Amino acid sequence: MELKVTKEKISSAEVIFAETNEHSVELDYILPDYCPEIFKILKCIAIPHIISYEISGDKLNYEMTVSLRILYCAENSTAVQIIEQKLAYSKKIDLGKNVINPDVKFIPQISYMNCRAVNQRRIDVRGAVSIEATVTDVVLNDVITDVSGGGVQLKKSSITYPSDYIKNNKTINISDEFDLGSSKPPILNVIRCNAAITSSDKKIIANKLIIKGEICINMLYTYYKEDIDGIETMQFTMPFSQVIDMEGIDERFTCSVDMSVISCEIEPRSNGDGVSGMVECNVKICVSSSAYRTTTSDLIIDEYSTLYKTTDEKMGLKLELPPDAINSVCVVKNTLTSSDEEISCIYDAWCTIKNYTVHNNAENNRFTINGIAIYCIIGKNTDGMPVVYEKEEPFTAAVQVEKISDNSRVDIKLIPISCSYNLASDSSVEIKAEIKVVGCLRHIVEIQGITDICINEDDPINKNQNYALKIYYTDGNEDLWEIAKKYGTSVSAIIEENEIEDDIISGSGMILIPIV
Repeated sequence: MELKVTKEKISSAEVIFAETNEHSVELDYILPDYCPEIFKILKCIAIPHIISYEISGDKLNYEMTVSLRILYCAENSTAVQIIEQKLAYSKKIDLGKNVINPDVKFIPQISYMNCRAVNQRRIDVRGAVSIEATVTDVVLNDVITDVSGGGVQLKKSSITYPSDYIKNNKTINISDEFDLGSSKPPILNVIRCNAAITSSDKKIIANKLIIKGEICINMLYTYYKEDIDGIETMQFTMPFSQVIDMEGIDERFTCSVDMSVISCEIEPRSNGDGVSGMVECNVKICVSSSAYRTTTSDLIIDEYSTLYKTTDEKMGLKLELPPDAINSVCVVKNTLTSSDEEISCIYDAWCTIKNYTVHNNAENNRFTINGIAIYCIIGKNTDGMPVVYEKEEPFTAAVQVEKISDNSRVDIKLIPISCSYNLASDSSVEIKAEIKVVGCLRHIVEIQGITDICINEDDPINKNQNYALKIYYTDGNEDLWEIAKKYGTSVSAIIEENEIEDDIISGSGMILIPIV
């Protein structure tokens, strides 16, 4: 018997790759002749960045850099000397299958970093960087949405899901010059610079997406003024806007934008009198835009025939519902203590986050973040010598959301946006850092879709032809579908015979089941 079958391509989200790769960091560096000899190494600051990536067929290729800043002191000097080096890496990953519409997420972080002076002019750096890569693809599946003929009865469920995906990845460069002003000493060398996107907005117009936002840049630098070596901080903001081409996008689409700082570089500039009273700041941002339009379909979740035995093939589908944006702030705090010297002043404090995991708490509609916070301060002791202290501590933070389930997927980034400190005593410093939690909460619905139905005409349903109605006593909260399927009749026939208005019988009692 020929059945008239209607199929539809349903998109489902599938994580096809989730793995952490590790790259070793090795540097054997000999100081140039113009650099003073090493007396004490203060700190090695390492920052990893994914600068580009591409997917070709079943291969993921990415390029990464690790920026190193080594801070040290020369003998009988209070000046902080700085060595800058940049290491480049590339990696090719086999995904195991071709991807159609991938969404790629990277989390680069320092696993460990050791820096030592081999002698007064030679430095050895050994460490490792881990890259957590996740690739999610949109998979199209042919699923049956309607069948007619053969006495086939269908149970359907209406599902709304994203479709018509449009994606774009783009790197944008933002540059500007800033005057340090009369209140700040001229810059000698940059110790540390950090850029964080503190605000962003987007707007859809025909075939284009307009994004804009603001970047907050914190800079720590050395200076030499009036025979004094010192350290100073500076903060400034850079607005940005960009037009992203997304062919086919219009107001019917919902769009999400993920923006990540790839690199931040600051160069001293002379203001014309030979004094470096200005800086040129160059920031690279990776903008990943994803737009989709929702579609509603009636999917068949169960079937049977009133005439013959049937068999079907089912497929598990993970449908991704429209995501919710996450934009929250959590606070972490700790105390750093020096046991061998007194701290006279603090120049700057900062915090970085590593090794964080997320756990859903559906009962309380929140998710919990567990990770490690690295607190760092730079200052000077009572002898006027620069000192750096660092401490790692685990932390836990909870973020409240409107709705979350065990199947929901939390895609977030933790971005330190500010760090305040208080010199509690001569040997202890209290640090409080604000961490911005940005990303999205993806709601995943798991259903069983039917991909094929077969009728066995050689195995008809056995029915007692001696009666046309059967009496059935319900226990309450019974599904008419299950009753009709059990007795080889149709839900509509039971509803019509008993004048029932709901598919679920709430109370107990008697109903008549027509034998069709």
